[in-house]
Amino acid sequence: MNHAMITAEALRYRLKLVQAPLVQDDEWNVEELAVASVTAADPQVDGAIRRIAESWTKAGLEPTELCVPWSGPAVDELFENRPDLVDALDDILRGANKARRAA
Repeated sequence: MNHAMITAEALRYRLKLVQAPLVQDDEWNVEELAVASVTAADPQVDGAIRRIAESWTKAGLEPTELCVPWSGPAVDELFENRPDLVDALDDILRGANKARRAA
């Protein structure tokens, strides 16, 4: 699994959850944030990715789908039923912002 790709999709999904007027996703370079986040080797980000991936597969979702845009009723249901996974998305977003500020 490519952690940078999973992180990028996690960031895209989180941003989609808080779309305009709160967030303009054209202001974010998601791939750059993802790479910076993974490169920083933040244990919170690593743990968040692991929690999401484990829950994803336990929910019967295909692991390879972690690396493509997250969409569909099964994905939405996973995050609606598991608010702790939304917290994991926030951990990834915080880690990405921290890594971006440190760069």
